[in-house]
Amino acid sequence: MRSKHGNLMLNFVLTLFVYFRNRSSGKVSLGGRINSRIRHDALERIIGEGDRNCIWELRMNTNAFANLCELLQVQGGLCEDGQVSLPEQVATFLIILAHHKKNRNLQVRFCRSGETVSKYFNKVLKAIIRMQNLLFAKASPVEEDCIDPTWRKFKVNLNGLCM
Repeated sequence: MRSKHGNLMLNFVLTLFVYFRNRSSGKVSLGGRINSRIRHDALERIIGEGDRNCIWELRMNTNAFANLCELLQVQGGLCEDGQVSLPEQVATFLIILAHHKKNRNLQVRFCRSGETVSKYFNKVLKAIIRMQNLLFAKASPVEEDCIDPTWRKFKVNLNGLCM
């Protein structure tokens, strides 16, 4: 009876030893492969099943999303570093902005830590800021002789307001 418990305990200890040794040596464990599959499936549900889900989740179609990813990579300097793919970085950024999602929601959805979600959100944001001249339209003032009736409502005489 005692030897059965001893063998069971020995097997348990050996299993833990092999698991942690593989984990520390950089090999992908079973948990890493499962999480990777979950991440891939989550991204595939957003951009791989057609424009309907992509527009719903990211507020743009798959073609616009692919163009944005390429633009951020080429012009904005955004890159993959082996941890998170470029489409996943951009998708998490857009989901946070489009749906006012919290970091915690994306941790669960993509099986990432809060630190990872925050880090890559900031990386995409910095890439977009670097490209602001290309992405954002420059505002132009309304001309004095504008005939559009909507702008006449906003004309203010500052002489009457000053003291």
